[in-house]
Amino acid sequence: MSYSTGEIAALCQVTVRTVQFYDKEGLLKPETRSEGGRRLYDEDGLKTLQMICLYKRLGLNLTQIKSVLSDEENCRKILLRVLEEREKMLTEEIKQKLSCRESVKTVRREIAEGGAFSPKSFSDIRTIMKGKQKQRGTYALMLVVGFLADAAIVTTAVLWGVMGLWLPFAIAMPCALAAIAGAVAIAYKNLAYVCTDCGKKFRPSFREFFFSAHTPKTRRCTCTHCGSKNFHAETYSD
Repeated sequence: MSYSTGEIAALCQVTVRTVQFYDKEGLLKPETRSEGGRRLYDEDGLKTLQMICLYKRLGLNLTQIKSVLSDEENCRKILLRVLEEREKMLTEEIKQKLSCRESVKTVRREIAEGGAFSPKSFSDIRTIMKGKQKQRGTYALMLVVGFLADAAIVTTAVLWGVMGLWLPFAIAMPCALAAIAGAVAIAYKNLAYVCTDCGKKFRPSFREFFFSAHTPKTRRCTCTHCGSKNFHAETYSD
């Protein structure tokens, strides 16, 4: 059975111009021509066009498609190699898209919280992303240190109470306090606050930071810009 350019294009859901382009590029050749000079394609031509369309949907470019179609004997190996390369490329693109999405979410959240951000400066986005990573890292450090310190104190206290072994407790207590003090110092260095009244970022004194009431995302401290003493939103330091 023979197909005209329009018929084979319709069967593969592409335009006539696309079929003509593949012909021009040497990817798809007509079996013969009609008496009027019209291109005619056979079943093999239809299958070839279907494969070209499939490869295009998989993201292969024309050079890769030519490589696959030109070597029938090794086309399977070539196709597997090309698809493997395409998979790696798509994986990298997905990583970049996810990173871009995270940047958008971070900047949107930063603007909503009143953080300073200039839409014209790409460096602001990188600064915000690094700051958020630092903030999350600080939270993780505080959580781990707090858990380990509590576990050490409780365990050694039990040993002292049950078995009379006071030495482990005597060693664990100052070590736990030192670890907590170090974690608090790091948190003070890495964290800052956005004033709920004036919207500016500030860092309170260490004494106020250490002793003030706080929630997981706010702390009751005094803004160094406007003097407002309130629960201010926690963010990263510059």
